[in-house]
Amino acid sequence: MPDYRFSVIVPAAAMTHEEILDATDALGNTGCTDASIRGHATGMELLFDRTADSLQTAISSAISDVERAGYNVSKVEMERESIPA
Repeated sequence: MPDYRFSVIVPAAAMTHEEILDATDALGNTGCTDASIRGHATGMELLFDRTADSLQTAISSAISDVERAGYNVSKVEMERESIPA
């Protein structure tokens, strides 16, 4: 199965270090162990590198996992690849 790279954007207020650790635990407990968390202008960005049969399956399962952790997804962004000059 191929790996798909994309970001899930979760709106959130600025978080303390403790809140970030709690978010990491909650997301990991629902299956988001293939995502990295970083800040985003509107909250949190979860960078996924998910293995699945299709891009649609990868994205829908990631959204489901994030929502089970108690977060709302505002959008999904695809990673831009470099274009040779």
